[in-house]
Amino acid sequence: MLALKLAAVPTVVWLASWAGRRWGHKASGWISGMPLIAAPIMLFLAFDQPREFVRSTAWITMTVAPAVGLHCLVFAHLTRLRIKPMLAWPLCLLSGWLACVLAELALAEVVVPGPVGAVVAVMEMLLLGAMMPGADSRASAPRIPMSEIFVRMAAALLLATVITLGANSFGPKVSGILLGFPITASVLPVFTLVLYGPDATIRLLSGFLTGLIGFVVYFFAFASVIQAGGAPMTGFAAGVAASLSATALLAFWHKVRPREEAA
Repeated sequence: MLALKLAAVPTVVWLASWAGRRWGHKASGWISGMPLIAAPIMLFLAFDQPREFVRSTAWITMTVAPAVGLHCLVFAHLTRLRIKPMLAWPLCLLSGWLACVLAELALAEVVVPGPVGAVVAVMEMLLLGAMMPGADSRASAPRIPMSEIFVRMAAALLLATVITLGANSFGPKVSGILLGFPITASVLPVFTLVLYGPDATIRLLSGFLTGLIGFVVYFFAFASVIQAGGAPMTGFAAGVAASLSATALLAFWHKVRPREEAA
């Protein structure tokens, strides 16, 4: 499981960075927010741990996902401070982490399994998205050099190593919290803020919030299958299908919404 996560993290960062080069910062954030790291880790956890441990971890991870959205919101608003980017990013990152950890600890105490918990988590994510600051959308996709992508991958790999080693030593509550910790939502915004400025960072984090809805839906489907006695692979397949469906629906909504506003 450790090897899988350590391979998945830099791969996701590379995919997100490549998407940013092709479609812009918001697409990069959208891909990063989806459970491309957590989903395979949850699958391997299901093969190695008792069903009750896996079920509890999955529900907790789903419940605390909005805490990552809070990290994105705090980070985005602090980018508007009129200070140099090299001084701004530590403040944004540490403040986002603090808000995320406090929210995760609080949410982990009020886990609501099932559809009600999933709906609450999605509504919390939509509310956070509505509170995001506005950003200039006229900028073109960034020309991210390969050297920067490699540095991003290394930074994410280091952070994932620390988190994974800690998760393997604790129970389902801590494992669920660590599994939902914002790895790529920490690495990518820092590089984006320093190199491309606040508007690009806000677009990235807005996309991340959208991707997190697919994250919530995945864990709802996975935990539901495991709770019903289904096999881990069945839960994984159901989660992937549900996450992709939710993402497709959101993409369609984002495409149609401007037309509705214009009308």
